Amino acid sequence: MELIIFVIIMVAVLVLPLKLAAAMLGAKNTGVFYCLFALLLALIIQRIVGGMLPGVSDSAGILLTIPLAAIAYMLVLGTGFLKGILIALLQGVITFFAMLLFAGMFANI
Repeated sequence: MELIIFVIIMVAVLVLPLKLAAAMLGAKNTGVFYCLFALLLALIIQRIVGGMLPGVSDSAGILLTIPLAAIAYMLVLGTGFLKGILIALLQGVITFFAMLLFAGMFANI
């Protein structure tokens, strides 16, 4: 039972920032399952490209993942490439602040 609750929380933490960012920037498909599929497609694309480019540093890897995620968001969420990049950046910012909020709640700050 704990595993199911953990999976639900993790999916919510990963999908909801993407859903919020996509809705803010006016993507056509902003449903939960569209966002989940977009995240999975972005992960697959990033793994394939990451396997082709061994030895990429962390900073170059982050710069590579943003356009790759934008391609997945462009295909699944029905938006343009530049909006996909903005969605990826906004998703990262929302996720960062959500993690700060959750960490603060669990640390009783």
